[in-house]
Amino acid sequence: MSSFRPGVFNTLVRQDIYYSLKSARGLLFLVFFSVFWLWVLWKLSSGNAKMLSNAETGFILSLFIDPKVIQSLFVNRAPTFSAYFYLAMSSVPMFVLLAACDQTANDIGSKYLRFLTPRCNRIEIFVGRFFGATILISFAYILVTIIAALISMAVDNNGVALVLADLPLVLVSLVLYLIPFVAFMSLCSVIVGSAGLSALMGVSVYVVMLVIISVIGIKSKDFAEVISYIIPNSTKFQYLQLSWVKMMGASLLVPIYVVAYGLLGWMIFSKRDI
Repeated sequence: MSSFRPGVFNTLVRQDIYYSLKSARGLLFLVFFSVFWLWVLWKLSSGNAKMLSNAETGFILSLFIDPKVIQSLFVNRAPTFSAYFYLAMSSVPMFVLLAACDQTANDIGSKYLRFLTPRCNRIEIFVGRFFGATILISFAYILVTIIAALISMAVDNNGVALVLADLPLVLVSLVLYLIPFVAFMSLCSVIVGSAGLSALMGVSVYVVMLVIISVIGIKSKDFAEVISYIIPNSTKFQYLQLSWVKMMGASLLVPIYVVAYGLLGWMIFSKRDI
């Protein structure tokens, strides 16, 4: 069986989502994700984020965050929703690297995939697991974003109009930003035979690359910017500017990341003893 069959693929995606919701790994992600965002949203519901739109607070933030991002997020926008968006974008690597670590890792280690291969081929399994992880994590972020939008509408001045204007862009930006991280973990997942090792590998590579890029940036910012595209967070700055033009420009890199990580992962997975 070498051809790609959409019917089998759809079944595998549904099965992966169902399994993720019942597995210890999936439940751990959902609990951790829910507790974290419950705490963040509870803090945002106090309305304290409104002070982020003040000039004095903006000056302090500019010491840590790019001024262009501050201006884009907190000038003529709902500050509570903008604060949520910044935190959500910053949290994507942490949650995705943990949630997407077991696309194929444990099944390779346990040889479970041998029971699937008589009914479906490797490409269907590999792509199906990627889509299953992407859909699950995207749905989690979409749900939290809608709740954050409702909170912002309630606590911010002119919140309803401002949030409704930004909500589609925020949703699209978050989903597009997380997809390359899922693809990155597809690669890590096929290299090792354990979800724990896959997560450790993904986090280690990501952190080490961030350190290397930061060190190189001290000597050459231009070269550091070039090599920063090795890891998926290179487009974060464009998404954070909350502009459809910037978002569409950043989205052009999404298929490149998916194809690059996906091909490397597939080359390994297609030859692995499963």
